[in-house]
Amino acid sequence: MNMMNVCHYLLTQEGAIREVTPDEAAAVASGESALPEYADLRLRYLQVVVDDKSDGENIRVRTAGATVEFDHDGILSEAGIAMGAENAISRFEHDTCVQLALGGVLGEPITRH
Repeated sequence: MNMMNVCHYLLTQEGAIREVTPDEAAAVASGESALPEYADLRLRYLQVVVDDKSDGENIRVRTAGATVEFDHDGILSEAGIAMGAENAISRFEHDTCVQLALGGVLGEPITRH
């Protein structure tokens, strides 16, 4: 079994986590689509890559974090490295996103609160 899954998550300062589909993430990154609900905001972003290309016993998970800024129309205007305490992705947020990404791979039900 060889499966690679790339998940995209936007994290608000209020603690909300929103998963963005790969197609939506590509459209937002290219400027073809806007997220008006995030107009004039800076958010944290976490990409989780789940790679199950081994013998079925091991799963490799890679993550990358960033900050993203949206203009007054909700169009991505800037993306950069998540630096500073106000842009840090907490261990809890990181682990939650990883567990969400693994939910479809492991086949076990997860509890959502």
